[in-house]
Amino acid sequence: DGGFLVVPYFRFFDADFEWSVENEGVAPDIEVALDPTLTNQGRDSQLEAGIAEILRQLEANPSPVPTEAPAYPTELGE
Repeated sequence: DGGFLVVPYFRFFDADFEWSVENEGVAPDIEVALDPTLTNQGRDSQLEAGIAEILRQLEANPSPVPTEAPAYPTELGE
């Protein structure tokens, strides 16, 4: 299968000035346990919770990007 194993050797410090190592992963902002019942139904409770949170944030913080273009100029050079 061509597979191989590599041991991490690169480390760096993060924004909190703490040492970290590659391939360490990121702690979730919102912890959601996998629901085995939903998993058996082909659903993902973590994905659904993430989408619900994004939709909530979008509702609370509408996009500042205009949805309509400004009127065309009526004179040259404008």
